[in-house]
Amino acid sequence: MKTSEIAKIIGAEIPQDLDDLNIDGLKSPESANESDIVFLSNPKLRDSIESSRAKVVIVKKGTSISGKICLEVEDPYLGYAKVAQLFENTSSLFTDGISPYAIIDPDAVIDKSVSIGPGSVIGKDVHIGAGCKIGANCVIEKGTRIGSSCRIDSGAVIRWETSIGNNVIIQSGVVIGSDGFGNAREGSKYVRIPCFGNVVIEDGVEIGANTTIDRGNLEPTLIGKGVKIDNLVHIAHNVIVGEDTAIVAQVGISGSTVIGKRVILAGQAGCVGHIEIGDDAFVGAKAGISKSVPVRGKVTGYPARDFMTMRRIEAAQSSLPDLLKEVKRLKDEILKLKRLDT
Repeated sequence: MKTSEIAKIIGAEIPQDLDDLNIDGLKSPESANESDIVFLSNPKLRDSIESSRAKVVIVKKGTSISGKICLEVEDPYLGYAKVAQLFENTSSLFTDGISPYAIIDPDAVIDKSVSIGPGSVIGKDVHIGAGCKIGANCVIEKGTRIGSSCRIDSGAVIRWETSIGNNVIIQSGVVIGSDGFGNAREGSKYVRIPCFGNVVIEDGVEIGANTTIDRGNLEPTLIGKGVKIDNLVHIAHNVIVGEDTAIVAQVGISGSTVIGKRVILAGQAGCVGHIEIGDDAFVGAKAGISKSVPVRGKVTGYPARDFMTMRRIEAAQSSLPDLLKEVKRLKDEILKLKRLDT
């Protein structure tokens, strides 16, 4: 790929009077060759860029590096993300077409361009759109609908009547459409509540390894367009996740919680059920969310409180040893004054 093509994609201009080089890949500064491209988003790494063999580097606007062709952009990390996609290996991991060792129900409707790895099982009345790549030992149960250009990695389980949009990535070990945790009490025993809803995954969603998304009780569990979900996340029944929200590893979301658009849920945060988290909210790592969070709210801590309040509390905690010493000193002085009075 030519430098000029990459520059156009990331919105940069090639400096005048310089060669339009062939670029073979994107690598770290330490391992890059002359035909690779690198990026500089952290000024602390400038020395490694300067000593790299790479000739082309993505930099922030206004940055120049001697001896390098600098592609200047507003956000080098975003430029890196776009270039990385250009060099991603998207070929089938096992075979083009359907492996002879896959089990396909005769009533399944599968586009001719789909690849399916060995050991995968495709159920009755499943529809799979063009350009999908399904790994080995996947299970896709009856009535499931999958759009075009989806990637379902080995070992994923997609349960009955799940609806998946276009350009969705589902990594290994994901389980979509498992029963929600619904039980009623009868004396000291539990009575199971079956789930009649399904899971709806909209376009452009990415779901990390070993994440589980439960089907709804009566209505669907909904994951909106562009949502990015990390590994080891649990999303319970009837949860709604708004568009372009990011959910980081080990987050747990209880049933019937509504997450707004463009929300960030940091690692190991946990939400009780039946609350709402407003659009553009931020939830810090390990936060325990016991009540609704307003639009653009920022909370952290356990239990979760306003972000800046928690930062002041944490700052004060670091001063506690000195405060205790001061309290002890003042207490001793008070005792001495009392003795003098007597």
